[in-house]
Formats: sequence, structure tokens, C-alpha cells
Amino acid sequence: MGTPLDSVYEMFIAKLDNEVLTGKESLIYAIFRMALAKAKGTVRHSLLYVLDEPIDDEPVYDGYFNDTLDDDEIDLLALYMKYEWNSRKKQGLVSKREDIGTPDFNRLPGKKDSLLVIDSAVKSTLDEIITAEQKFNTYIN
Repeated sequence: MGTPLDSVYEMFIAKLDNEVLTGKESLIYAIFRMALAKAKGTVRHSLLYVLDEPIDDEPVYDGYFNDTLDDDEIDLLALYMKYEWNSRKKQGLVSKREDIGTPDFNRLPGKKDSLLVIDSAVKSTLDEIITAEQKFNTYIN
């Protein structure tokens, strides 16, 4: 067995600021799958994984990778997950602003500031991803 999926989930949770994730396991797993698709061309190890067997027909999101991932690979996956998480939050606020109009949106308590903060977080996370990906692009001649 390789690296447990929990290693990625735990790193992702550590990167979030006081988010309530209870009951959002299926969303986190969907975001995890998006992160795999984005990172697969960059990381050194295979991102193939196996899920644990379901119990009582309940969905299971625990399992393990076939390979043992390096810490920087786990970090890159967690960064992609954070990016997707924050992008979804941003899109929710942008949609609300488009539905009610910018002037009314800006009058709602905290919404304008929330959008500015989440937009900054998305940009910052993207910068972190670019920096992390550059670590994988070292060539030995």
C-alpha cells in the first residue's frame, strides 16, 4: 500500500481557515478528484488509488494511493484542492452579485469584503501552485 488518501485530506484541511467541513465528505472527494486531474502531469508518482470497501452501502472516501507520494506531491494536491474550494466560494459570491446587481450586492453587510478576500485567496493559492509546480520542473543533464 502507498500513501493514504487521508494524508491529502489532512493537508487540505490544514490549509483552510476555520472551515466547517462536517457533512461535506462527498464534496471534498469531488474536489480531490479535480486536484488529481490537474496534478497528474506534474507529479513524479502515479496518482492511481484504491478506495476502501463500503460498509452498509455507505459511500467511502478513504483509501490509499498505489504509490507512496512525496510530501511535495501531497502538498501540490492539497493546494489544488484549496484552489478549487476557494474558486467555488468565489463563484457563489459572483453569482449572487450578478443576480441582484453590483450596487445591491455591495450594500449587503460583508459581501463586498468577502468577495475581495476570497478573490485574493484564489490568486494567492494560484501563485503557491505555480511555485510548487516549478519544484517538479528540474532537469538533470
